[in-house]
Amino acid sequence: MSERTESSIYGRRGRAWLVLLLGVVLAMPAVAAEAPSFMRMKTGAEGEPKALQVGLARYRDDAGRTLDLVGAVHVADRDYFQDLDRRFEDYDVVLYELVGDPDGGERRPAGVGLNLVGLMQGGMKEAMGLAFQLEEIDYERDNFVHADMTAGEFSASMRDRDESWTGTFVQLWAASVLSQDAAAQQAQMLEVLFASDRQLAFKRLMAESMIDQARVLEVLAGEDGSVLITERNRKALSVLERELGDGARNLALFYGAGHLPDFHRRLTGELGFELEVVEWLDAWDLRGE
Repeated sequence: MSERTESSIYGRRGRAWLVLLLGVVLAMPAVAAEAPSFMRMKTGAEGEPKALQVGLARYRDDAGRTLDLVGAVHVADRDYFQDLDRRFEDYDVVLYELVGDPDGGERRPAGVGLNLVGLMQGGMKEAMGLAFQLEEIDYERDNFVHADMTAGEFSASMRDRDESWTGTFVQLWAASVLSQDAAAQQAQMLEVLFASDRQLAFKRLMAESMIDQARVLEVLAGEDGSVLITERNRKALSVLERELGDGARNLALFYGAGHLPDFHRRLTGELGFELEVVEWLDAWDLRGE
């Protein structure tokens, strides 16, 4: 382990983030296994974790136009982001997720809820030696097109739907089933804290939680849904239809993996696209030394 990594993981600040994130991860609700997901765990012959994988799903319509749903994991291995960055060169248009107004300089997330997400992602980056999406992907490319709400649109939509971050989190908890008792949760925390390679042990635990989190977001999708998933997805697909109308034929939709099941339903049920193939990309390397 490098001196820099050792300082981050075993130093006072790294330990503080690790303990905080462990508490949040172990408090996350479990969800039904049948819930659709564009994330999965790659395992070895004996069931040991090898990688957290994210789907890249290709769709095609009757006109021969292709659309790739590219599942985003906002903190991941640098190699994963570098691979995506190279792939993005080949598309006519890459529609991307970001609550903000890039043209107007509005890059801060909307509301305390998204600020909390940013804080957690920063902690994950530090505690697990990962890279951050906004620092690794070149959003200045000519083919990148913003396909999300501005912060003002997001806040206004929350008000119009009488939604709040508290209510959103309550929905998630109410739709989930806690599957572990306090003793099991404590055992998991102790296992990570006393592991010989804490960074790897925590990454493996967090990878399992990430898959569950992507599935539990299903409760916020659908026609009624929520601003967080439904309304933002509608905005993204309105931008997609505009770009298709302008002649784009090879597109990517680069969004958080939790958004993709709802995108899949809308693409196949409303926009005339059919799924051709799913390629699985390694986002987190979970192999031991």
